[in-house]
Amino acid sequence: MITPSTKELMDISQSKYAVVVAVAKEARKLSEDKKNDENYRLSSMVTEALEEILSSKITIVYK
Repeated sequence: MITPSTKELMDISQSKYAVVVAVAKEARKLSEDKKNDENYRLSSMVTEALEEILSSKITIVYK
């Protein structure tokens, strides 16, 4: 995966912090689901979470 630019991330949300929190929450969820997988790597979970957010599978909602 090519690292997304800050501009791409700011198109998703107006806050960099919100993007970081969303990626971290999704990566944690993915890592819990795949914890027993022999190919488990946390960095791959973060990459997968970032890809999901960039492809709009996950949206950031403000409360």
